[in-house]
Amino acid sequence: MPSEIRHIVFCPAEIAAGIREYRRRIGHPLPAGALRGLMLRDGGGGVRAGLRIVPDDGSAAEAWEIGAAELTAAMLLYCGDHKIPLPAAGTKGLQKFGEHLLLIITLNLSGAGWPLSAALSLPRAEAESILA
Repeated sequence: MPSEIRHIVFCPAEIAAGIREYRRRIGHPLPAGALRGLMLRDGGGGVRAGLRIVPDDGSAAEAWEIGAAELTAAMLLYCGDHKIPLPAAGTKGLQKFGEHLLLIITLNLSGAGWPLSAALSLPRAEAESILA
């Protein structure tokens, strides 16, 4: 069976929209207000997002940290809401791509001869050992 690698690139506005909608749907909405900063960080557990929001009530800016699992769920929900087709099966992973976020979906990849981009969906340590 053929292998497949899909790359979907999200801009900062799409990342923020995905996080806001996800948090609203799980019953833990972010405060209403202006987004003044979005930073993506690579961490041991995957990509994390840091948000700085200035609430509409004029109070001081609030910092929010979104973990890798929540960020992944938010971007998968964003894809569903925007009719971006995703396979149910396959490995899904996030990678920081400059100020953008890259969702990598791999299907039926095993054994030698993987393309280099397949390693992007793996945790950093595993990818480094494969590419070494």
